[in-house]
Amino acid sequence: MDAAAVDLDRPLRLYPLTFLEEGDEVTVGRADIDSYGLFPADGAALLRRLETGETPNDAARWYNTQYGETVDMVEFLEVLEAFELLVPDGEEVAEAGAVRWQRLGRALFSPVAWVLYGLLFIAGIVAMFREPAVVPTYHNIFFTSSSLVALALGNVLGQAPWILLHESYHALAGRRLGLNSSLSIGRRFYYVVFLTKLDGLVAVPRRKRYLPMLAGMLVDVLVVTGLTLAAVPLVGSDGFAGFMGRFLLAMAFGTLLRFAWQFYFFLRTDLYYLATTVLGCNDLQTVAKGMLQNRLYGLIGRRDKIVDAETWTPRDREVARWYVWLMVTGYAVLTGLLITAVVPAAIRITEMAVRKLFSDISPLNVLDVTVFLVLNFGELILAGILAVRGYRRRTPATVS
Repeated sequence: MDAAAVDLDRPLRLYPLTFLEEGDEVTVGRADIDSYGLFPADGAALLRRLETGETPNDAARWYNTQYGETVDMVEFLEVLEAFELLVPDGEEVAEAGAVRWQRLGRALFSPVAWVLYGLLFIAGIVAMFREPAVVPTYHNIFFTSSSLVALALGNVLGQAPWILLHESYHALAGRRLGLNSSLSIGRRFYYVVFLTKLDGLVAVPRRKRYLPMLAGMLVDVLVVTGLTLAAVPLVGSDGFAGFMGRFLLAMAFGTLLRFAWQFYFFLRTDLYYLATTVLGCNDLQTVAKGMLQNRLYGLIGRRDKIVDAETWTPRDREVARWYVWLMVTGYAVLTGLLITAVVPAAIRITEMAVRKLFSDISPLNVLDVTVFLVLNFGELILAGILAVRGYRRRTPATVS
């Protein structure tokens, strides 16, 4: 649809819209495609007039009477078109169906489920007090000494089901509210992460956003306690039972590490989104990075590189003034860990693998060492690939 060619004396067709008023701003959008925009209160009021069937010209006259100002309706319609809120000519609007897995989401966060979660947590804590051998520690990672590959496969691939469960709980907590979700792979500094997109949360009252944000950490706690309980009767046993007990404890400790990782909220973890929601921010990370960039380029006189701050909300600007230093400190700490811990560990692992390789050059041993190295360095390599791809997308192509 060409907004400039719209007959302003005829009513428009709009998709079913959601409106969420928060202070002087209103989030408006379509839940079916997760397309949302932040409108001033008067702009949302004007849109509501169009939604009721008023013609653009009638709505413009109402706006002038109500606010004492004129509005450029063509420009306003172009904004609506950019957010895909206007129905194109000839297109039929299908009724919105129920979101898949909504019933399951409601069941998993029902009062009965919360009682069961509480009992599982209490039982897990009691088991740790009664049997100190099952308390998660870093020693649990080394659940076998028979093969480097078995050790790496267990600790890396063994976490896959629990990672998927973590993201599934985010998605199902959103689906119980009728929100769509999608899963993707992303990067946070030198970490590769799975991401659950819940764009529809912006159209949900803030008090209802907390559970979808924290659902992953909730299930992490339940996984740790559940695996610990399952390991109790197996720890200390011989043979396969003892191996399974050690393996379950390794999975519990790995899950606990991922839970702790959420406190690196400057990497936009679950707790970052919780904090920005509580603080009433819109896009704190982007504003903090833009503020830091402006200060750095201002110091070296590169005014052409300074980011336009007009689009930043006052609240984001206020919080970013102190958050930017927390973000810089966090990245500095992770960089320090990279230099002092990750790189030395990588060198140590490589040396160990090389010694093992030269001690036995049989095909089976070569395969064992190769797979071990791939599992240990695969995440860093993938993070590098994602970083390069992201840089290329941000850098405009030039034609000579």
